[in-house]
Amino acid sequence: MKRSFGGQMTMTLCLIFVTLILLSTAGQLLYKRLTVDLIAEDVSASASAAASMTELLESEEGRSRQQLCVQLNYTARATGNDTVVCDEGGTVIACSCGLQSCEHLGCVFDRELLEAATLERAVFLPNRELSGYGEKRMTGLRMVQTKTGELRYVVSSRSAAVITQRLGEAIRLNILAVIFVMALAIPLVWAIVRRQMKPIKQMTAAARRMAHGQMDVRVDVDDTDTAELNELALAFNNMAQALAKSELKRQEFVANVSHELKTPMTTISGYMEGMLDGTIPPEQQPRYMEIIAGEVKRLSRLVRSMLEISRLQDQGIPPERRRSFDLCQTVGEVLLSFEGKINQKGLEVETDLPDQGARTLADPDAVTQVVYNLIDNAVKFCPEGGTLGLGITQTKGGKYLVSVRNTGATIPAEELPLVFDRFHKTDKSRSADRDGWGLGLYIVKTIILSHEEDIYVTSRDGVTEFSFTMPKLSNA
Repeated sequence: MKRSFGGQMTMTLCLIFVTLILLSTAGQLLYKRLTVDLIAEDVSASASAAASMTELLESEEGRSRQQLCVQLNYTARATGNDTVVCDEGGTVIACSCGLQSCEHLGCVFDRELLEAATLERAVFLPNRELSGYGEKRMTGLRMVQTKTGELRYVVSSRSAAVITQRLGEAIRLNILAVIFVMALAIPLVWAIVRRQMKPIKQMTAAARRMAHGQMDVRVDVDDTDTAELNELALAFNNMAQALAKSELKRQEFVANVSHELKTPMTTISGYMEGMLDGTIPPEQQPRYMEIIAGEVKRLSRLVRSMLEISRLQDQGIPPERRRSFDLCQTVGEVLLSFEGKINQKGLEVETDLPDQGARTLADPDAVTQVVYNLIDNAVKFCPEGGTLGLGITQTKGGKYLVSVRNTGATIPAEELPLVFDRFHKTDKSRSADRDGWGLGLYIVKTIILSHEEDIYVTSRDGVTEFSFTMPKLSNA
């Protein structure tokens, strides 16, 4: 597996190198085109100038071709272009070499080449072989007509090898430039990539420490780093904080479960040992067996509750379990099931339910459990002769608000955010409560959140009220 540092550095350097090569190649092509254009313009201008000179000299009496050669020689030394003048048959009659014994004099140029010349302007022909030169040359042609009606062809040329020579020099300069840029880029890229990899290495080291159980690990946020790296560092720290909280809750959950299981298991074990060793006489064993059976049922209820919570948290409420039903009917049926407890404590019941009903779309069994747990909790903490209240109202957001309230002791403000936690009991004296596990309200919250709804609790002036929302059917 490639290391991030080496991989990123190699990729960056390769990108720089490829970019330089592409730019260099494009520059070479552009340079070649410009060079050819400049030479074409130069030799064409030389051909036009030589044509004007030829026309002038041959029209003056007494002017010899030697004088024409001398004038062409001056022009050639000034421009660097070789120039010859041919008669109508293509034979060279004057040359810019300026010598009587010039090897170009008397040479015959290809007729097809000369036919490309015109009287109006010079014509450029690239890479053409000319007699007497033995190489390809960049050629400019121009036709001249003397006063006597004779035609003359002026051929100005320069060796095509000059282009190759100039391109070679440009390539050498480009190679040196690429080497210089790469030599400068390597340490610069190394420093930049190393700086970018530093916070990532810190996060990697912190992740390893977290994997070994050190949940208090955090990474530093450096203002000199890029915004993306700072966002990554902040996200890592938030994740570490969330994991630390999750681990703390897990430890608390295990401790609470262990504590809650310890009491019934101790009771069952003690009574069973008493019956086995004869401490409990046979005539009393049926009564203690009933106690053991009750403890086993309580353990079974605890396991079922925890399994239900786990299922709801993992799967939520599937759509096929959501049906249309009347909230008023559900609340009324649950309230009737508590008639015995309500009468036993002499509670006064106040209801505020809509006459037209309140149809909603949800899991009726889950909502029934929510209402049952809330009423059971309210009856349990409502003092004798107290008041139990039930209500269903419509909110501005087009939902139903179901409320269950009871009179009694006010829950302290610092306890309100904790009432929905697992195994939390606001009344610490209820540790001996044989019916409560501290899971009822946690199950209520889990069910409501699985329906994507909200639940609230308030407690002031001796009245505690739990309220949760349910969707309202559009035709209800």
